[in-house]
Amino acid sequence: MLKKVLVTGHTKGVGLAACELLKTKAFEVIGISRANGFDLVQDYEKVRDFILNQECDIFVNNAYAPINQTRLLREVYEEWEKKDKLIINVCSVAALVPSGHPDHNMPYVLDKREQKKYCDNKNFYYSKKDFAHVRCGLVNLNFDYVKTSFKSKHDKRLYPNLNPSEVAGIILYTIEGFLKDICFREISFHSTRKPEVTL
Repeated sequence: MLKKVLVTGHTKGVGLAACELLKTKAFEVIGISRANGFDLVQDYEKVRDFILNQECDIFVNNAYAPINQTRLLREVYEEWEKKDKLIINVCSVAALVPSGHPDHNMPYVLDKREQKKYCDNKNFYYSKKDFAHVRCGLVNLNFDYVKTSFKSKHDKRLYPNLNPSEVAGIILYTIEGFLKDICFREISFHSTRKPEVTL
């Protein structure tokens, strides 16, 4: 059974909530972030090598860093592709921004769209031919605004916000599904609660 989980960005927001929830479910959780010497911007190779050397079963690719979160997704998956493991990529509905929208070419949006495209491609070919040798599950989570300190171009208070614990619940849900031989390729979700501030 998959039990050892590594989460990037574990000291706040979604990463912290995921670590706390998974620990209550008897998972062995390893958290890494700048707080304990793993800076995804400054020390990419150190972060990647640590993840690959930990022999964990599940990787929650949560911490955002321009280009490097996407790079980490690709490189860990390529190492794990034929192993009984699971990668959960913490993406965003920014990946779904349509062409013509003013935010379409923002760096964050481009990164998230690239992550979604990579996951879509890998999962498409899994069902067509790669199921014979691919063992690693790959889940992409697109969620809307979350009530965290993560900076946004827009004032998040004007929109419905998820709580980090709700996103953590979806992460747990995907893990539980995988343990029952179900891999959710992608889940997109948002809050339906009222905004904190109205115009």
